[in-house]
Amino acid sequence: MVYNSAAELCEGFGYPPVHVKLTIEIIDKRFGPVKAEAEIAIKPVKAKGYLEVLVEELESEHIFADENGSIYGSFGIDQSIQIYDEVLTTIPFEEIMGNENWKETVEESITADKLKEQLGKSLNDYQFSDLSGKYKFRKRCKITELHFID
Repeated sequence: MVYNSAAELCEGFGYPPVHVKLTIEIIDKRFGPVKAEAEIAIKPVKAKGYLEVLVEELESEHIFADENGSIYGSFGIDQSIQIYDEVLTTIPFEEIMGNENWKETVEESITADKLKEQLGKSLNDYQFSDLSGKYKFRKRCKITELHFID
């Protein structure tokens, strides 16, 4: 189907969510690889004139590490990574409307390499909480593996 207008695109657009499994390396010697799953959705935003490629849900396995006792030490962590409704990238309607190959355009924005890069940015912006819940901090993260799930 070819979409000829923004209204047609917003009313009739349908692209199934993409599910991925990933392995995250948190740059902290207290942690081994962390497994996570994510659901990526593509949704039209009529008011803005683009499709959003967003993480509807990303949830990791539980992560735990005690505090390191020194004043220069690391905060403790006792949580899982949870990211919801975060936009990874956008695709302007102009690239979709009138394009018979619009699915290829969408699929170019959700390749394994692009998702690794975009999810990596989201993970590096993620704020962990210390064991007391009083302090927020970031950890450098890297996605080492990403696999699509059917």
